[in-house]
Amino acid sequence: MKRSAVLFTVSMMLFAACFGGGSAGEDGGVIRLQVSGEVEELAIYETLVTAFEQDHPGIDVKLIGVADKDDHLAKLTTAFATGDPPEVFLINFREYSQYVAQGAIEPVGPFLEDAGVSQDDYFPQPLEAFTLEGELQCMPQNVSSLVVYYNKTLFKKAGLERPPKDWDWEDFRATAQSLTKGQVKGLGIEPNVIRIAPFVWSNGGELVDDNDAPSRFTLDEPKAREALEYIVSLVRDDKVVPTAQEVAAQDLETRFSAGKLGMLLSSRKDTPVFREVSALNFDVAPLPTSEQRAGILHSDAYCIAAGSDAAEDAWTFIEFATGEPGQTITALGGRTVPSLMKVARSSAFLDPVQRPRHSEVFLEGIDFIRRTPVIPTWPEIEDEAEEILTRVFYEDNYTIDDALADLEDRTTPLFEEASEASQ
Repeated sequence: MKRSAVLFTVSMMLFAACFGGGSAGEDGGVIRLQVSGEVEELAIYETLVTAFEQDHPGIDVKLIGVADKDDHLAKLTTAFATGDPPEVFLINFREYSQYVAQGAIEPVGPFLEDAGVSQDDYFPQPLEAFTLEGELQCMPQNVSSLVVYYNKTLFKKAGLERPPKDWDWEDFRATAQSLTKGQVKGLGIEPNVIRIAPFVWSNGGELVDDNDAPSRFTLDEPKAREALEYIVSLVRDDKVVPTAQEVAAQDLETRFSAGKLGMLLSSRKDTPVFREVSALNFDVAPLPTSEQRAGILHSDAYCIAAGSDAAEDAWTFIEFATGEPGQTITALGGRTVPSLMKVARSSAFLDPVQRPRHSEVFLEGIDFIRRTPVIPTWPEIEDEAEEILTRVFYEDNYTIDDALADLEDRTTPLFEEASEASQ
């Protein structure tokens, strides 16, 4: 573990000792907590677990950290199939409904009510995203949105000022062009739905025909298509985005860390990684706007496995993790935009001494956040879409018309499958 991570861990242990009142003598046992994340992220969850165990000595938490998100989901699926899932697991709102459909999640709503925890203390957007079948299924830890990370050193070299709050698409294009010099590319954007969606919404378009009961993508409609054409033009025409070969050699986060990328579209999850790079002088700015401001929700929540004998202990951990002590720890570590409003507006999150200096950008965008559909087949739909968007980004002979036709053919059966499952 790097020195900064060690110092963070020690400081958080001291914080926990002061914050918690302790509860020695509690009855409890062992619960397993499965999360995914890079080394820097997992270090924060290790600190969270240590703080919880100090405050609840009767409950031991075994942290199961999985580096890759796809491996995390595969491990969860296997665990449920074999009848031995972790008591608590952290999952994104775009991926949890498949487990609800299988009856694999114990709703947290009743636990929340019994504990006297008010939902009014939390941002409503993630709570709504994790509410299904009329019940809050999992307890959100964060309410991150998509922002523009930018390299302040590269901006200065290019003679650029900090991006304004009201910049538009052409400002964004011109900035990316100014930053693209030699081995440095101006912009990093992944070819997937969650990167395209806020541009579609900002331009007055829609991603799907009905967000609550979708039957198809609507990227072929004029406003949505215009947004897709804009993004593709940045890649193909302006060449401000790394090529497929460049990304294969060095992913976007690594390129940004190495000073080879002027801007990167990402959520709060990259902050702990970038903070570890002492030479990286970075900050964040809002997404550019076309017709209206728009953002996309990035939120993870703690879920309890259905039928667990340790459900009460699992909830005790979740209550701590999503309460003021736990959310302060993860906020100080840089991992989350806290879902608990009190912590989100505190110095634990809004500390100008820590990078990024302008963390308030994440909060200012919350009112404009929208979410993608919550249906069991959505992860598969996203996978299909990413393959198609990757081709339209990087293959010159693969047109937007080709992409839209393939998107319709390959995802319509998945939308139908979700619709049939809900009937």
